[in-house]
Amino acid sequence: MKKFIAIFALGALVVTGAFAELTLGISGAQYYQEDANGNLPSLQQAWKDFQEGNGVYYGGFAEILGRHWGLGLAFNYDPLQDGIDPETGAPNPYGDFMSYDVNLYLSYHLLGGAAFLDPFVEAGFGITAFDYQNKDELNNDPLVAPYIDDDDPLYASAYTTVGLGLGLNLKPIGVFFKANWCKESRNLVKGKRDSDYYDPNKAGEEYYIDQWFVMPFRWTFGAKLILF
Repeated sequence: MKKFIAIFALGALVVTGAFAELTLGISGAQYYQEDANGNLPSLQQAWKDFQEGNGVYYGGFAEILGRHWGLGLAFNYDPLQDGIDPETGAPNPYGDFMSYDVNLYLSYHLLGGAAFLDPFVEAGFGITAFDYQNKDELNNDPLVAPYIDDDDPLYASAYTTVGLGLGLNLKPIGVFFKANWCKESRNLVKGKRDSDYYDPNKAGEEYYIDQWFVMPFRWTFGAKLILF
């Protein structure tokens, strides 16, 4: 997450001279795969699932908009309240988990970033991950902290994505929906063990984080505030 924010901040500094508007928004993302007939869910089905709250990852995003190009960073997550470890299938004594998706994307708005009718395409990359909800609390416990990584998630997978969408803008408010196709990266996500890792011989070394699943298709519905 820190790396994504750093890349976004660097990109924002580079393109500040060319980009004129900043948007902040909220969104709900839903993840799907093909059914038995090889079909993906329609927009109508996704909207119904969204209204009913089925499988929705809630979150927010920021996007810097120019006349046509945009640079965005989005974060969506689903808090899991059962505390079940996905590897063992047993309750985990350290608390509840969450699954999340963070992605950085470059968009192109065909009629302009703040146009009333706003068709757009985008491409980017991201990470889906699984981790503890109360990580800060766990790391403040001296007995537990050596077993809980400060920054790296329990599971993570990188992916690339392309998508298209449609927005309606009536400044300063806008709404949109978009569809994204996601492909898991062949490269594993690297982590680095904390200095207080329970095995001193492995403290500070890099390692590959266990993989998390990447769903091949994503519908997103959102609303945004165009600040300036």
